[in-house]
Amino acid sequence: MPHPLAVRISIAIIFSVAVFSAQAVDFKKDIQPLLKNKCSRCHSGHEAKGGFSINTRTTLLEAAKPNDSAKSLLYQLITSKDPDERMPSEGEPLSPEQILLIKKWIDEGIAWPKGYNFAEWRKAPLEPRAVPLSPGKGNPIDRLLLGYFKENKVEASQIVGDRVFARRVWLDLVGLLPTVDELEKFVADKAPDKRARLVDRLLDDNRAYADHWMTFWNDHLRNAYFGPGFIDNGRSQITTWLYRALFTNMPYDQFVRELVSGSNGAGGFVKGIKWRGTVNASQRREMQAAQNLAQVFMGTNLKCASCHNSFVNYWKLEDAYSLAAIFADSGLELHRCDKPTGKPAKMRFIFPELGSIDPKAPTKTRLQQLSKLMTAEKNGRLRRVIVNRLWAKLLGRGLIEPLDDMDQPAWSADLLDWLAGDLASHNHDLKHTLRLICTSRAYQLPVAEVPEKRFTFRGPLPKRMHAEQFVDALSALSGQWQNGGAFMRQDGRKQGGQVGAVSKVIAANLPPEKPAGKIPMPAWIWTQKNAAANAPLETIYLRKTFMLESKPTSATGIASCDNEFILFVNGKRVTAGKNWSAPTRFDLARHLHKGRNTLAVQATNIAAGPAGFILRVQLGETYLTTDNSWLTSKQKHAGWEKSAFETKGWKHAAQLGATGMGPWNLAEAFGSAPGAVNITDIRAVLSRLDPLQRALGRPNRDQVVTARDTLPTLLQALELTNGTTLDNYLKGAAIHWQQKQQNPDVMISKIYLTALGREPNRTERTIASEMLGEHPKPETIADLLWIIVMLPEFQIIR
Repeated sequence: MPHPLAVRISIAIIFSVAVFSAQAVDFKKDIQPLLKNKCSRCHSGHEAKGGFSINTRTTLLEAAKPNDSAKSLLYQLITSKDPDERMPSEGEPLSPEQILLIKKWIDEGIAWPKGYNFAEWRKAPLEPRAVPLSPGKGNPIDRLLLGYFKENKVEASQIVGDRVFARRVWLDLVGLLPTVDELEKFVADKAPDKRARLVDRLLDDNRAYADHWMTFWNDHLRNAYFGPGFIDNGRSQITTWLYRALFTNMPYDQFVRELVSGSNGAGGFVKGIKWRGTVNASQRREMQAAQNLAQVFMGTNLKCASCHNSFVNYWKLEDAYSLAAIFADSGLELHRCDKPTGKPAKMRFIFPELGSIDPKAPTKTRLQQLSKLMTAEKNGRLRRVIVNRLWAKLLGRGLIEPLDDMDQPAWSADLLDWLAGDLASHNHDLKHTLRLICTSRAYQLPVAEVPEKRFTFRGPLPKRMHAEQFVDALSALSGQWQNGGAFMRQDGRKQGGQVGAVSKVIAANLPPEKPAGKIPMPAWIWTQKNAAANAPLETIYLRKTFMLESKPTSATGIASCDNEFILFVNGKRVTAGKNWSAPTRFDLARHLHKGRNTLAVQATNIAAGPAGFILRVQLGETYLTTDNSWLTSKQKHAGWEKSAFETKGWKHAAQLGATGMGPWNLAEAFGSAPGAVNITDIRAVLSRLDPLQRALGRPNRDQVVTARDTLPTLLQALELTNGTTLDNYLKGAAIHWQQKQQNPDVMISKIYLTALGREPNRTERTIASEMLGEHPKPETIADLLWIIVMLPEFQIIR
């Protein structure tokens, strides 16, 4: 007969279970604490191990079936007897009572309070924020970082030497190694402002700038030359539009407006890719446009929200579809996890506080409305995203990381907001922001160690050359620039053709400057008539004031000076040139306005000998050229470059002679269309994707890539040691050096200076001399080159 106490205990247990079974599970009291304590570490917020998240009921339904615990993966995992499968994977397993709670909750239908989310998502403010600068002189970036360095005990007094700075800024701004002559001239220069002048000169090289930043924007805008979608016209290039935008330094707000509205040849970005076969609803073209636009320009991820409510941020399915609907020519039905819901998408921008979209307007009109909302003055996020990307590009890490999650806190919110506001106040000139960063002491600090835990800014992080930079560096070493590769025809139907052909298309689409009829030829001018024969070492100042009936849409020009010049427009420095034999080309349109305008030129003859300045600018159907109507002075006056300056005492310039006069003979250069681009020495960015570039991380651009993976891979190791592409470059380079230099010791010096910007040390020279011998052969030269290009010093931007 059972003991009375045992009977009472059994009755109590049966009674408790009966009571428990009779009561509904309380989510807030029973389930929320359990999931938070046992599951949230691995399956909430940004964490979604195994692809499973408990952030919302929608995401949890991927592992739990309402009213059927037996068929729910969640229940199967928490009751599994396999220790490698059982959840939670760490810590104590759930108790029988906790398992019973989960089972009952599932069988009761998975009750979930409306709007509840386990993740606490930070949502950054949208509006611009004015950041005052403390009184003082110097680069604003450095002034803003003074307090940060003091608070974080960062020693920031030392900056890198000239050789390191030159190599860094050359690769960062134009993607090329400095030539030996340019580098040595820069190092020998004793002027205190030589670094700022170098930055200006690099940014003024429109072609080198466009070639380099094509890589950045091709990745962001997934602009490819071949691949899925082109054969059946299911995809379009924006190569011509993009190159033109970069070459002319199109203001960033206009850049975004044209891309979003698909105008002026930029339609390929919003068009997306027409994938063959069955495609998930989250990858239809309209949804691609929404995802790409949000990622690239708003710095946020809509990809998860394109299928269900996101478990990586606060966006919901309705948000993604509302944005996608703006791009749709007909109504868009919401699909949840690729299943139709029967609900139509309501058309709106993801930040509706910026304004509304007219759902009844044609698609083209809606896209124009969207482009204006995105670039509206009160959308501070647009500017924060791009200055954050530029900072990351130049210094190795963004002010906010990850770059595509702008809702994360910045390590310096003041610097981020100030840079964004400064960009807006300078006509959205990206070159202005690049110039500001590169001339700061922050950029010129020695590279810092990559932090293991908490990030503190101590200087730029070391960066690996990206694939195109590496190949261009090989071209500089070998003299072998790109001369062939596959591109799409402009009708999108046929692959093939030469790189040069595409370059001609690009050149033809730069701002037009050659109208029907004869092009007027400018005259060489200076302060004295005999300057073409002999002029002293001097700097002179030139001015030309003229009237415009309206602001021109294009004002392309060409100028040259023996030896160097700086051109100002209405008081603002615009461009410069230092090589009279390669005239500088530019577009002044955005610096001109209706009414009175002034061109001002600071021209310098750096040594006794010939001196002269020459310029031509097309203003609509008319031209402005250098002649004796220009005013000149040998004395520098305060404000001399500004329109309001009074030129009392200035004299008319001396007209030296025609464009083709000696010693310059530039009639041919000035006779061609000033907007034309030299199509020799084609850069890697315009070449077909080859095995070497693919191994080094150049993407196929089927997806948006805002930051390339920099970790070395086995494929890279194999390609760099055994790949035929690199081997062919090195063999060609060896022949180039054998023909160029017979003296092995001089050859070694020149190779090191070209590749690394320095002479070899004693050990390096000894090893190289032993390898080459007295009569270097192509095989041994190629081996030496391979050793050098494998050095971290060659591949890392420090």
